[in-house]
Amino acid sequence: MNNARTTRAAWLLAAGLLAVPAWAGDDAKSFSIGFEGKERASLADLGLPAYPGATPYSESQGDKSAVTLGAWAGSFGLRVSAMKFQVADSPARVAAFYAQALKQHGTVLDCREPAARVKPPQGDKTERLSCEEGALPTGVYEFRVGTSKRFRVVKVTPHGDGARFDMARVALGN
Repeated sequence: MNNARTTRAAWLLAAGLLAVPAWAGDDAKSFSIGFEGKERASLADLGLPAYPGATPYSESQGDKSAVTLGAWAGSFGLRVSAMKFQVADSPARVAAFYAQALKQHGTVLDCREPAARVKPPQGDKTERLSCEEGALPTGVYEFRVGTSKRFRVVKVTPHGDGARFDMARVALGN
């Protein structure tokens, strides 16, 4: 498998693991199953603002900087919209911008904090959002807001003299 195809598959898998709304027919007696994939997403899809001066980021030719994926079966569905950007500003500056922007959607989890990485107890019905269990590398920021079934995530990493950031909106539901 070539590098562009591997990168694209990894990006799609990562986006799928991050993320969005359920599609079910209005007719309770009908059953549908399907998959949607688009090589585009917009900031409106994510519900987040553009960082000033940011440009779409692609790791290689053929790699897409935005994607929307959806899958549904009956009343269960998953939808993920994700975008990748790069900018000349520092990761800390980009992180501060998105930590503030995410507040419009609720309480923001800073995944650098150990308490944000504690998973809810088995059987917890609160749909409390948490971060991945492992600590983030130094200089990497990740913020999440929402519930365990509907959330937004922004991850900011150093990239050359600037920053790269990935954003996604995920909805999982029935």
